[in-house]
Amino acid sequence: MTFSPANLLQILQGLPVPTTYRVALSGGLDSVTLLHALHEIAAGLDAPVEAVHVNHGLHGDALEWENFCEALCASLDIPLISLQLELQPMRGLSLEALAREARYSIIAEQLQEGEMLLTAHHGDDQAETLLLQLLRGAGVQGLASMPLLRDWQSGWLARPLLGFSRSELEAWAKAHGLRWREDPSNWETDIRRNYLRHEVIPLLREQWPGLVATLGRSARHCAEAARILGEAAEEDLMLILDLAKPWQLPLQGLEALSPERRKNLLRYWIGSRDLPLPPEKVLARVQQELIPAREDAVPQVDWEGGQLRRYRGQLYLMPPLPKAPDKDLVVEWDGRDSLQLPQGLGRLALKEPASWLQDGVSIQFRQGGMKCQPAGREGERSFKRLCQDLHIPPWLRPRIPLLVRDGKLLAVADYCLCDAPSNDNPLLWERPEWLH
Repeated sequence: MTFSPANLLQILQGLPVPTTYRVALSGGLDSVTLLHALHEIAAGLDAPVEAVHVNHGLHGDALEWENFCEALCASLDIPLISLQLELQPMRGLSLEALAREARYSIIAEQLQEGEMLLTAHHGDDQAETLLLQLLRGAGVQGLASMPLLRDWQSGWLARPLLGFSRSELEAWAKAHGLRWREDPSNWETDIRRNYLRHEVIPLLREQWPGLVATLGRSARHCAEAARILGEAAEEDLMLILDLAKPWQLPLQGLEALSPERRKNLLRYWIGSRDLPLPPEKVLARVQQELIPAREDAVPQVDWEGGQLRRYRGQLYLMPPLPKAPDKDLVVEWDGRDSLQLPQGLGRLALKEPASWLQDGVSIQFRQGGMKCQPAGREGERSFKRLCQDLHIPPWLRPRIPLLVRDGKLLAVADYCLCDAPSNDNPLLWERPEWLH
């Protein structure tokens, strides 16, 4: 299928109908061609077309590109939103990657419910993405590259030009006398994508002229395989997950799976909690060190943005834990209003009035020598023994707010009261659901 507005219309008619088509307009060949083609088929669309341009301020011609986009949209009578970015380079992140993330982030702020962002990624972009992922050693999820459509924000993100090559877009644009702007950074071959584009892919095309279409087909095959793996992982997860504890998995259920299914499940579970996926070597450590560890061990595996720990037959997933509050920290509280706790530990509140709080208590954190006699039980227990009885994981213990008066422990958050006639605890510790 060669590029034409009619073929573009056919693709869009196979997608959900948004409230607005919002075109990401850079001023380059691809997005200019997409905008002109949309203008031609506007009468056949069930939603209006608008455009959004992001000025990164990275090049001296950035303002000229913005002015060009404004003039183009004015000539086509298409509304345009121009957004400004002020990028600060970050260590360990390329400026290209930083600009991409910032661009999507600022556009997301403008998108309304039910809108569809259209980007002008084409078949050559898809081929480059697939090769980059392959050279990074990606699995089928990465090799699936860019999907035609995905849910995004409260609407969709679509790439309707993936089935067309850049040469097809350029031929149509030249035939219709279109003008566009060239980004000089596209020729900087020290950028890996550009190196593939200008040095590697032309050589491959000499032997495989249908390279773009072939790699696009491979990406679609990988996308199908990734969907099947996702469905299998979801089925496995639902068989062992306690929906009341979505950040925990029973080790017994994991151990019943083959290593391959277990790894597939772990990736799916971590992704479903919106944490960064760990690299392959981290998942290998989970399989080899964490899951088979001794029952009394409390191992953990860390990666950038996440942690996995185990305790009493459960696997615990969480973002990196905040630092525990200082042992010398004391916060006074009378229970009248909720109390915000330090270090991102949530807040303390009351489910019902508690007269014993009116004289005030001190909120402290783990202290040596503290003891508690839980309501309805004989004898005092050390704080460590109490936590063991209540199945409180070791990493949570120095982060639990303790209610103290005159050096005496009155309550361990909402877990239990001490030396009380009843264990009807009025306290409510509102905290991130992974902090349990």
